[in-house]
Amino acid sequence: MDLPDESQIRWILRTIAALLQHGAEPVHGLVQPTAEFFPDPYDGSPKAVAALMLRVQEHAGLQDLEVELAVVTPEGQASTVSCSSGACGGMPLSTKLERVARRDDGGYRVALSAGELRNPTVLTTALVRAVSFMFLSEACAFDELVPPDREPAVDLAAVMLGFGVLVANGSYLYAKGCGGVQVHSATKMPVDELALALAVYCRLHGVPDRIAARHLDVTPRAHFDESAVWASSNAALVRMLRAAPERIAADDFVIGASRSWLARALGLGKRRPSRTPEDDLRALERELSRVDEGAAGAARPRPLDESKAKKLAEIRALVDESLGS
Repeated sequence: MDLPDESQIRWILRTIAALLQHGAEPVHGLVQPTAEFFPDPYDGSPKAVAALMLRVQEHAGLQDLEVELAVVTPEGQASTVSCSSGACGGMPLSTKLERVARRDDGGYRVALSAGELRNPTVLTTALVRAVSFMFLSEACAFDELVPPDREPAVDLAAVMLGFGVLVANGSYLYAKGCGGVQVHSATKMPVDELALALAVYCRLHGVPDRIAARHLDVTPRAHFDESAVWASSNAALVRMLRAAPERIAADDFVIGASRSWLARALGLGKRRPSRTPEDDLRALERELSRVDEGAAGAARPRPLDESKAKKLAEIRALVDESLGS
């Protein structure tokens, strides 16, 4: 699996540094799609959707926000669900709702299609992205982003808030249709970029790679495995996200090559300058000079190691022979 190109890696790192400065930190660690994090039974009902929304808010530390869900059917009918109470309402709403809209009372309205309720991965990704949008809005982080970067930044904020596994799975979805298997995405960032962001998150928060990989689907996991190698190879650069965010923001950093742990341990993959004949000659001159100075200036010259003395004698003989010819 290929990594994102360097320009995208740089954007990811710059945006992560900015998000960290706005407080994008996990509340409950790395959130996994398991009963530990989502214990509420899900049956597709409005009440279950409301409970899931509130659970995502809690994992992001935004459970105090008032959120109203709008579920729109294919026929254009809509109903609202109050996440704070779990009650269902029948008030008709416009079908032309944005995914997330700010209400006049300071709360938020989140629009979902009825079809999204049938796919747990799609639904969870939609709710996570909605909550990440709320975080960016509450933190006033959108003001520092150019419009084209705002939607991808929602995905990146989701990763930094601890939802990296969920959005990575939501970024690469297989769907069977009349034309065969198709791939869809419920995110704006592609799977390779989200996998790299997840690897950076793990390195930042000391999460073992195997923990993150455990609940990743096949393709996201393959990208994550490659990204984890990159993050380990660039551990110093990842630390710079906290230690020197101003350098990251200024694009003042160097991205290292991606090398396996064995290559790093053995020092493989690093180019070493080759020795030239001039280097060998200078080394020989320094060695002979130290021997001559020791013999002339010391009352008791330090005896040379027998093997070293023999080696130097051979070198002297070769030099004398060369000069004589």
